Amino acid sequence: MMGRPDPAGVVAEFLRKGLAKGPVLVSDLEVRARGAGLLGHDQPITHAKPFKKAKKSLGIRSVRNGFGCAGEWLWLLEKPPAPPITAPSSVVVSRVPSSWIEGIARLEGQRPLTDIPAHRWRQFLGDCNNFLASSENWAERAADLGWNAVALFGCRRHRPLVHLGSAGLLWAINGGRILELHRGWALFALPPNESPRIFDRRRLDAANVTLPWCGT
Repeated sequence: MMGRPDPAGVVAEFLRKGLAKGPVLVSDLEVRARGAGLLGHDQPITHAKPFKKAKKSLGIRSVRNGFGCAGEWLWLLEKPPAPPITAPSSVVVSRVPSSWIEGIARLEGQRPLTDIPAHRWRQFLGDCNNFLASSENWAERAADLGWNAVALFGCRRHRPLVHLGSAGLLWAINGGRILELHRGWALFALPPNESPRIFDRRRLDAANVTLPWCGT
């Protein structure tokens, strides 16, 4: 006679499958877990012992997406580090799109966009230049993964810092560093305590975003 399945093992498998394609909102995980009969109706996933145990054993991290009261918590399943980016001499490594380099170059020496303090503008330009010249080849990797200029550098034309939820990855970094880059999202660390954050480019409202060098 077969015994009952181990609750922790069932929950761990649920999380492995649920997070296999990238970070998921905690609220969405709770809905799925309740639908699978793994979580009580009013029970938060963060308080459920099987989920806390599985989260720790799988190395799942809690990361935040967004700022202030609009921010949301996600769970991210850590993956083994990718091998160093190398290529045999017979492979042609993709180049950073020239339009990105030319666009940022046009901003050098220009006045900041409306409502952006000078120090924040300098930080944005520094982050952009670090990204384009990164020894980790982040810009080339972004191009390979299908990221476009709007998702990286775009912002609202008016009061862009008030609408960071409608701004590209390089506005969110703000002096931090990229940790992971994927087709639909990025993981980065913010100073001063290296707190991890998620940027989900699939949620960017591209219709209301423009490139900062347009019109310069």
